[in-house]
Amino acid sequence: MLTPTIGGTTARTVIPSRVDGYAAIRDYAALGDGRTVALVALDGSIDWLPTPGLGSPSVFGALIDADRGGRFALAPEGPFGVERRYLPGTHVLETTFVADSGAVRVTDALTLGGRELAPGRELVRAVTGLSGEVPLRWSVEPRFGFGAAKPRIHRRAGVPVATAGADALAVLSFDAGEPVCADGAISGGFVAREGTRALLALAIAHQEPLVLPARDELELRLERTELIWKRWSDARRYDGPWRESVLRSVLALKLLVSAPTGAVAAAATTSLPEEIGGERNWDYRYAWVRDSAFTIDALLELDCVDEAHAYFWWLMHASQLTHPRLNVLYELDGGNHPASAPAQARAPRRSVGRGPAGAGG
Repeated sequence: MLTPTIGGTTARTVIPSRVDGYAAIRDYAALGDGRTVALVALDGSIDWLPTPGLGSPSVFGALIDADRGGRFALAPEGPFGVERRYLPGTHVLETTFVADSGAVRVTDALTLGGRELAPGRELVRAVTGLSGEVPLRWSVEPRFGFGAAKPRIHRRAGVPVATAGADALAVLSFDAGEPVCADGAISGGFVAREGTRALLALAIAHQEPLVLPARDELELRLERTELIWKRWSDARRYDGPWRESVLRSVLALKLLVSAPTGAVAAAATTSLPEEIGGERNWDYRYAWVRDSAFTIDALLELDCVDEAHAYFWWLMHASQLTHPRLNVLYELDGGNHPASAPAQARAPRRSVGRGPAGAGG
């Protein structure tokens, strides 16, 4: 369906859909901060977020268990279409919901504070009213430890906080409705009108103090995150064919780099079937030695010298720990715990008979 967008241009509006609660794997976009990756479905639901690191258990795992995995949903109350893009050269996601009553834009990012990694994790969702009036609902359903740990939800300084063991997650709402805590979820609703701007943010901590940022700090980091990604992309020296596609590919590769160690994960997900009914529901959140030569070559070809050097030396140190034996894969922190057990033994398994999954990774 072609729909006029704000500014008079024409774009393709897609109607999001799910099968038995599962979105198609192709409908996910990725956010990242150098330590973990969040996946956002076409309908605005964040269905995957491991924390504190990419190889950790998930706090949102609806990607692989729609009923018990947990999610961060945000969408208009009635029927809507979606137009979506990454801001050029970034992993900042821009989703436009087009409803009968108006249009609203959601800007999503795992924020970056600067050159140094801050101890906590921060996910920001900015909601801007573009036209008319659009009622929206949102719900945060934290399910720590792949859903194994039942969260305790309480308030700190008036802010809803979910905790389980060493993990804590705060939900901050600015002009996005008063949060309500019930049935293991934190939810709210509001109306986005033309010219308004609301903000939803998650502050996430693991074995560290939970910091509750002010709105102006969140806005500043969201703006800075776009600039940091854009600066990194602009430094890539590639003038060959399909430049935009190549740039998006190297951004995807950068998303899988573990900033604390330099390791590069094979993929950001676990427990997804390579084929319907297949058994290769593996966990790909490891650095595979088999792939390392191709990865380093690609990084060097695209002038990612720092990333290539970091990955090479990480590989040297990780393999030294198991010398003279070379493992097939290593954990992103250099650990060599056995990874041969099926992923479903460590994480919920996406139902291969119900969901529309059709590819591994």
